[in-house]
Order: sequence, then C-alpha cells, then structure tokens
Amino acid sequence: LDQILPHIVDDGLPDGGEFVVANLDEGERTASLVAVLVWHGFLPMSGVGLLLGKLHLNRCVLEPRETHLAKKVRKRAKAFRLTVGEAWSQVVEHIQRLTYTSAPGDCWLTDKVVEAYQDVQKLSPKWQRGIRFISVELWHNETKELVAGEIGYICGSMYSSCTGFSVKDKYPGAGAVQLAALGAWLVRQGVKLWDLGMELDYKMDLGGRMVPRAEWARKVRQLRVEKVTLESPPGDEGCAAQLLATLRQGDEVGAAPAA
Repeated sequence: LDQILPHIVDDGLPDGGEFVVANLDEGERTASLVAVLVWHGFLPMSGVGLLLGKLHLNRCVLEPRETHLAKKVRKRAKAFRLTVGEAWSQVVEHIQRLTYTSAPGDCWLTDKVVEAYQDVQKLSPKWQRGIRFISVELWHNETKELVAGEIGYICGSMYSSCTGFSVKDKYPGAGAVQLAALGAWLVRQGVKLWDLGMELDYKMDLGGRMVPRAEWARKVRQLRVEKVTLESPPGDEGCAAQLLATLRQGDEVGAAPAA
C-alpha cells in the first residue's frame, strides 16, 4: 500500500472518484490500514459497513494561526473550557446521537470504526507512524456539561477534524466557540496545518481555504514527518476566553460561524 496509495493520490482513481474501500474488521489489520490511509492523506471513515478512505478532490485547510474569530464567539467564550482527550466515550456517544448523514441514527461514526481508531494506538511504532486519534471537548463551566466536541487525529504537525457535535438548542454558538478555542490551542501546540475536510460555510467563515488534491498531497508529505504532541490544556489554560485572547485582533470578524 505504501507503493500503491501515492499513485492513487497523484493520478486519481479510474472513475475520478474520492473513495477507496476495504472491509471494516476488528484488530491490527484494520488499524494498520487506517494508519496508512492517514499517512497518505486519506480521511478514514465508514459507510455501508465498510472502511472508506476519502481523498477529496479539494480539501478545506487552515493554518491555525489564521483562525478567524467572530465577535459573538469572543463574548460567549467566557462560559466554556476546552480539553483534549479527556472524554472520548462521551464525545463519541454525543456524535452518534446528535449527528447523522441523512436521517437520525445514520451516523458514519459507527462503533466499528471507533474501535479501529482506538486500535491505532495499540500498533507498533513502525505501523502507527506517530498517528493518534483524539477527542476534543468543550465544557460549560457552570453546569459542567459537555456541550460541543469532535473526534480527530494528529499526523506529524497536521491535525484533522473527522466529525463533531454541538448541543445547539441549549447552548447556541457552542460549536463555534469549540472550533475557535481549538484553533488557538493548535497554535500553542505547534500544529502547522488544520485539515477541515470538505467545504462547508462555517469552515470558510473560520478561515479555511480550499486547496486542490495535488497541493494537499504536497503538504501531507512535508508535514507528516514532523512531530507534534497534542496534549490537553493544563489548568486554567483551557479557559476558552483566555485561549481566544491569544488570537490576533486582526483575525476578528463581525459574523459568527454556524454552531
């Protein structure tokens, strides 16, 4: 696969599509496949019971230091705290319950693909390739509720957002706070590129830009060999308002992105 996948990345699939497909089984084989897909720039996900490696024709990316900060987000941030890797199971449960592709219950983040993500951490260094799947959490300070979060992965000095959730009805704007606070923390952790996946309006409002597959591949090959450890903010450093204060004032914009 280390010889085949680069050709697919550079030359494309025969049908001009975006997906490679494999069986989604348990154990080391599937975990190794997830890791090699990430290493070559594919987003590993699931669909119809299979493991899908998605290689977008155009990818939405953002240099974390260029994260745009909406004024409404700054005002709301004081009520929240950001953590990394502290509530994986809760984040997964919220995503599976609150998000879907076509109808409620139709969430691509299945238990099988979650297990495969976790099994990547069990691989030997040779096959893990420094790749680590993590959860990101946003907590409401007063109620201690988990109000937004996501599952993503670190590869070299790149961080990729896979899928996330926010409790929109009870905490409007929490998703926007989570993303902005995460952007600020990625800067602090030395992450050079934030992979946001497919194009959506809120990602563009955050500062994302679309790059063609060839440019994405160049960035992956350059940054995957670097080493960044994405840890949880210690103590008060996770305060969302404090994190947003580190973003440049020039990145502040008037309209808030969608939660």
